[in-house]
Amino acid sequence: MAEPEVDVADGRGVARRERAAVQRSEAIAAIHEAARVVLREHTVFDLSAAVLAKVAGRTRQVVHHYYPSMRHVVFALADELTVAFQEAGLGLDPAAPDWPHLFADQVADIALADPGPNRQVLLVSASQGRGLAAATAGTSREIIPALERRNPAGADRATWLTVTLFRGVLFTWAAEGLSDDEFRRALHDVADVVPTQRRIWAEGPGGGVA
Repeated sequence: MAEPEVDVADGRGVARRERAAVQRSEAIAAIHEAARVVLREHTVFDLSAAVLAKVAGRTRQVVHHYYPSMRHVVFALADELTVAFQEAGLGLDPAAPDWPHLFADQVADIALADPGPNRQVLLVSASQGRGLAAATAGTSREIIPALERRNPAGADRATWLTVTLFRGVLFTWAAEGLSDDEFRRALHDVADVVPTQRRIWAEGPGGGVA
C-alpha cells in the first residue's frame, strides 16, 4: 500500500507564517517599548518614526509598516493599557463584597507603574474619541458569570458601572495630575457606588438577593 503523500510545501508555509507572526509580535513590542521610553521623558509631540526606529533598533520602514502615523502608536498603547485594566479584574472574585475596591487597587497599580506614558496615552485616546472601551468585551464575558451567581439582576450593569466609574477617575488623574494617594482615594470613592447600586438592582422588580 502506497504511503500517503506529505505536502512539504504546506509545512514550509506554516513555518513561514509562524516566523512572520513571531517577527510581527517582536517588532510591535519593540516599538511600544520605544514609545514608552520616549514618553517617560518627553511628550507625544516628540514621537516620530525616526525616533522610535532609533530607540527600538528597527528601521523607519518597519515602524511605518505597523503604524502609519504616531497617533496609531498612541492608540495602540492606550488599547494595551485598557486590556491591562480589564484583565486586572480576572484574578479577583467578583462575588466578593470588596471586589470593587480590590479592582480599584489593581487599576491604580497598573496606571502608576508607568505614569508619564500612561497619562499621555489616556488623554490622547480620550481626545480622539477612543475612550477606554476598546477591550472591555472579552473580560466582561469572564466577570459577568461570577457576578450573576451573586446578583443575577445587575451583573452586566455592575461590570459596566465599574468600568465607567473608573474611566472618569482615570481621565481626571491623567488631566489634572492627582497625587498617587488622591488617585487611589478617588478610585475607592467611586468603587463604593458599585455594591450600593447592585443592591438596588437586586431589590428591584425581578431582582435576586445581593
